[in-house]
Amino acid sequence: MMRVLVGVISVALFAGLAVAQMPGNPENWCRDGFFTRDSQTFRITVANGGRAAKAYFYNDDRDECPEPGMCQRKAFVVGGDELIVNRSFGDYSCAWYAPTSGRPTVGWIKTADLRFNNLFGDPLERTWLGEWTYGDNSIEFTANKLPGFLNVTGNASWVGANPGNVHVGELDGRYEPKNGVIDYSDGDNEYDCKATMRLLGRYLIVADNLKCGGVNVTFSGIYRKKQK
Repeated sequence: MMRVLVGVISVALFAGLAVAQMPGNPENWCRDGFFTRDSQTFRITVANGGRAAKAYFYNDDRDECPEPGMCQRKAFVVGGDELIVNRSFGDYSCAWYAPTSGRPTVGWIKTADLRFNNLFGDPLERTWLGEWTYGDNSIEFTANKLPGFLNVTGNASWVGANPGNVHVGELDGRYEPKNGVIDYSDGDNEYDCKATMRLLGRYLIVADNLKCGGVNVTFSGIYRKKQK
């Protein structure tokens, strides 16, 4: 049976987080394609209760959602499961969970069913170092000769239905992380690639402006460090 994990910090703390979302999206939307671009605040959370406790995900495809009833999904997480939350909406939190195998699940989950871990401080440089992957995308950080700076390289691709229909994107630059964030930019033009990379625990949360490669190519996603 598939289950999904989602986490929260503390209801009191979460209430003070930013709840803004991408312009034009309905307030009740909580979707995979927008998750890393829909907020500038992310928290690692854990589902409440023991392993027998279930916290269900809720859809956003109806005006009344994510309220109970027709909005409840089959996917759920159990006590102790770890999730990432990006914003709140009423009594719910928009959460992301990745099982050991299979695709991540994104959806609303009741904030009362979650608890937040301690906030993470500014990560050390060695925490960034290495190759991070999300699907077929990869981003690598290596040490630069300038103290505090990192070399950033990345590759992303999109494969269409027709043979040979492949679009690619690349990252290449030198940046200094600040407070766990790297703001990547190829320039100041509105068509230049820009991407925000946030290091949160064992996750690298990336959000780009959809201009970092060919059509449909994006680096946006939640990456994990590749084990050697």
